Amino acid sequence: MKILMTLMGLEIGGAETHVVELSKELRARGYDIVVASSGGVYERELEKSGIRHVTLPLHTKSPSALIKSYKGLERLISREKFDIVHAHARIPAFVCGLLAKKMGFHFITSTHGVYKVDPILTRVSDWGERSIAVSPDVKQYLIDKYRMPSDNIDLTINGIDTKHFSKNIDSNAVKRELGLIGRFRVVCVSRIDTEAAMHAFLLCDAAEALYKEIPGFELLIVGGGTAFEALKTRADEVNRMAGRALVKLTGSRTDVAELIGSADVFVGVSRSALEAMSEEKPVVLAGAQGYIGILTRENEKSAESTNFCCRGEKLPTAGLLVDDLRRLHAMTPEERADLGRYNRSVILRGYSVSKMADDYVRAYKKVAFPKYDHGDIVISGYYGFDNMGDDSLLMSIVDGIRSVDPDIGITVLSNKPSETRKLYGVRSVNRVDIPRIAAEMNRAKLLISGGGSLLQDGTSRKSLFYYVTIMRMAKKRGLSLMLLANGLGPLVSESGKRCAAEIMREADRISLREEHSMGIARELGIPDDPKRGPFVSADPAFLMKPTDPLWTDHILAREDIGRDFFLVSIKPGNNFGSGKSAKGERPPIETIAADIKKISGKYNLLPVLVPMHPDKDTDITRELAGLIGECRVVRGLSASELCGLLTRASFAVGMRLHMLIFAAAAKTPMIGISYDPKIDAFLDYIGQKKFCLDVRNVAESELLSAADAVMADREGIAEALRTVSDRMRRLAASDCEAAVREVKKDCNLL
Repeated sequence: MKILMTLMGLEIGGAETHVVELSKELRARGYDIVVASSGGVYERELEKSGIRHVTLPLHTKSPSALIKSYKGLERLISREKFDIVHAHARIPAFVCGLLAKKMGFHFITSTHGVYKVDPILTRVSDWGERSIAVSPDVKQYLIDKYRMPSDNIDLTINGIDTKHFSKNIDSNAVKRELGLIGRFRVVCVSRIDTEAAMHAFLLCDAAEALYKEIPGFELLIVGGGTAFEALKTRADEVNRMAGRALVKLTGSRTDVAELIGSADVFVGVSRSALEAMSEEKPVVLAGAQGYIGILTRENEKSAESTNFCCRGEKLPTAGLLVDDLRRLHAMTPEERADLGRYNRSVILRGYSVSKMADDYVRAYKKVAFPKYDHGDIVISGYYGFDNMGDDSLLMSIVDGIRSVDPDIGITVLSNKPSETRKLYGVRSVNRVDIPRIAAEMNRAKLLISGGGSLLQDGTSRKSLFYYVTIMRMAKKRGLSLMLLANGLGPLVSESGKRCAAEIMREADRISLREEHSMGIARELGIPDDPKRGPFVSADPAFLMKPTDPLWTDHILAREDIGRDFFLVSIKPGNNFGSGKSAKGERPPIETIAADIKKISGKYNLLPVLVPMHPDKDTDITRELAGLIGECRVVRGLSASELCGLLTRASFAVGMRLHMLIFAAAAKTPMIGISYDPKIDAFLDYIGQKKFCLDVRNVAESELLSAADAVMADREGIAEALRTVSDRMRRLAASDCEAAVREVKKDCNLL
């Protein structure tokens, strides 16, 4: 794979070092890497690793520089034919985004921090097909300020070369060169720019306060930038007052490991702090965005959530620095060494260059499929309606097909085609634009009628007519037809049954979601065929993967879920809400709410309510929350985020089918509240029918009794679900493999 990295420059800085280390690691793995920037001290290090650098003025927003960068990158990309262009700052991302629209290459970004936002910048910023954020708070910033879909943002870390940044580094040469003779040396590595160097100036103030109190105190500040001359002026003032070279400035240098190695204590943030941790140095986290202080086991999680940048914490002061440096000086050498050893263990556990590169490779694979002008496969379903369950079906089908053959073109029929294109990296046309659909089918080979209960007329005959019409269009144009993990029914009318049976007989392959649907297929007279089915398979959502555990931690903190919890998903209808029941009867929502309160009190569990279809579920969820009292309502989750929460939940209560499917996939016990035969059918299929309540006649304490049974055997249920979910994943994956075989059957390629 050939990748172009673009960034502003290669001077001292966290983002710059991040790109250098990533590029070197990818190069070592066999990737072809080219870097474009305005240049700097790290150019030579790239060249030593066999990485070519192209100099362009990507560090400035001046019109002439932007034009020069645009033309230079256009020539470079046209000539080199990169598989992916990867931008690491807003100016390079802006230029690359313009070119991506013109040239059609795959384009992603990395976001290394949070930046000033205004309406113009919000409008012109381009974050590519995907973005990689260096911490959860940076990901949240992209979601809040730029409305990026959470599932299009991956997380990574600042990977550290732990062999190079180790306590064994020899710093004697830099000590001699710089005349470092102090007995208690504080080292700070930072960009010395106006917006980033507050802590460097405050360290000068702290040095002035401490040099008499701590014999041999010495401060070494490494880095250059726009505020360097102002910092030098302040350092000269302190040195004149002290009568010696108390504060030493090095400017920009690349021998950072050796300079950190000379420290007794390190002060800084972000990547430079991680490098010091790797060298087993005690670290004081202080930067322009906040102050955490001496890094310990107790505050590590807080530091990690902001990529060790202290965003959202109190701002640093000279007084805070003085107090923490005094504390560290008062420690014994062994106590400081204990802090350093712990810091090194943090790096080894989760901040290696190898792990960082793995994160990026996964992100690259999500976009590194060929651009295509038509789909080999057309997928039809209830997509683009903001229904988490159906959205998860589409994501799972697309990912499942691409895991078998990433080169296959996919077109999705959607209610929101532009959003579907962006979220899933597919072609998409409006689901009711019949001429466009016909044009797509004329160049396709297979129609997948994908997931969900599409062949049913219980809610609407129009829905059944629509899906059958799409399938007939496909067969008329010579496409193969695959019903993938469909749920059948309810089929109420005789015409509906006849219509469903006719189209199923024309299908080239039929897989069904559970045994109940197989029973309906037999009632419709669909003959068994060893090649075309029908087969009992599994819902594609079993292939859904939970989001990054670090992001799940962030969601729990963001939503103030600070103790053990259980998840609840309900939906309107079936006389569930207040005032909907028969006269004199208690509404089901009140019965359920009363039991949820009892469960919460009995097991000290926080109820967490999730509206899975916001347009339909929000009002009824809000009503339930009002009846419960103490609970949390978490809105706007993606399917992968809900799956992440389910891995932490004690159990789940669900009226919506996909809450139960996600729970089963996460091996989390669940209790179903059935409003439709598909709920009973699914729980029966996975061996959990005893945990199914009927919404129409749910009794007082019935949900509590089910929760008691779940809590009494959580481990046993989880183990049973482990076996079930593994089998379901294999079945769901086999459907995707069958779809690819159907496309390739005339090509002898699979």
